[in-house]
Amino acid sequence: MEYNPHEPHEQNDDDTSAALPEVSIFQASRDHYGVFYRLDIIDSMPQLRIMVPVEHGTVKMEMYLVRISSRLPLDTWFSTVATYPGSTAFEKGREAALQHLLYAVAEMMKQLFWSGDLNTMTFPPELNVCRIL
Repeated sequence: MEYNPHEPHEQNDDDTSAALPEVSIFQASRDHYGVFYRLDIIDSMPQLRIMVPVEHGTVKMEMYLVRISSRLPLDTWFSTVATYPGSTAFEKGREAALQHLLYAVAEMMKQLFWSGDLNTMTFPPELNVCRIL
């Protein structure tokens, strides 16, 4: 699932959360029943949204935005792959490379997220997590 640049999209220049994803993938969790993940590369950085079913509230769902902390040296990986002026062969494989890189980093982010505590919103220092719903 990817962003189509030809589809109209409204964006407020002051709102960085409205930035369009360069790559976007939606997954159902294999390990947590009813949980879904949305993986994005936005502004050359991976973002993970985790949708968790709950018994309370009108929506019966909580959503968390998970980002990699600056403690990890991942800030240049995605931007370097996205902007590298490579060969024709590299250009043909660039999108697949970004998707695989996103999958790998997202697996690490998921593992770190689930090792945290949702009740106290305490997570390993390699992640920045905020509840958005």
